Amino acid sequence: MSPLARRGFSLIELLVVLAIVGVLVALTLAAVQRVREAARRTDCLNRLRQQGLAVLHYESVHGRLPPGAVQGPFPELGVPAGAGHGMWVFLLPHLDQAPVADLYRLDLPFDHPDNQPAANARLAVLMCPNADPTRVEEFETPPRAGAVADYVTIEVNPFLADLGLIDPVGNFESALPANKRIKLADVTDGTSSTLLLAEAAGRPAVAWCSPLSPTGLRQVFGETNAFHRNGTPVCLADGSVRFLPDSTDLRVLGRLATRAGGEPVDAP
Repeated sequence: MSPLARRGFSLIELLVVLAIVGVLVALTLAAVQRVREAARRTDCLNRLRQQGLAVLHYESVHGRLPPGAVQGPFPELGVPAGAGHGMWVFLLPHLDQAPVADLYRLDLPFDHPDNQPAANARLAVLMCPNADPTRVEEFETPPRAGAVADYVTIEVNPFLADLGLIDPVGNFESALPANKRIKLADVTDGTSSTLLLAEAAGRPAVAWCSPLSPTGLRQVFGETNAFHRNGTPVCLADGSVRFLPDSTDLRVLGRLATRAGGEPVDAP
């Protein structure tokens, strides 16, 4: 063979090259996935910010914060006995959803057939960008009672204090308690250290108009909250947004979730 003849790759050399290419592709895909997740997390926080601004705009217009949910009778908002609604119903005009608000009737239950044209509207601002858009949206009252919302108000169950999981306080109410419209001044723990809203990927799917939308601490901040890795997006009562890490202690979350517990704490 001529010494100038071109030598081909050996099998070992080919395998080495393929292995290097595979590693580079894997690293590239991982980097792309991290960038995409960062973008979706930013989008999620922006949606939460819009929601928080809607709550604060409602307060500036009406002088009080909206109720976290309503079970009638609640005459000051025109909700009769036997009708129930989630908070988002009252915020539709402040979320640029006036056409949906015009279709929705407060004098009827959220799952009444006459409310379904509005209730079945998929509101992007209330859906996490990481949520599966093909998921089945079946709710607590058949037939389907509305499109899903991934963001909720938070309830603090005093039983958690009885179990020693959170600190006992005089007032376990959140900033958006059900069947009550409080003033922003009633958030005495401080608006910058009180949770207003949070994503709740770990709870069963609930319609955005359902009065069952307020959700407990352990359903919001648990291992089943899998829309984002390593934490949960939240909005504070001053309208700012944060990403709370999964390592946040439940006691700290309990302090953040109560509006007048007398134990202000900065969000992590």
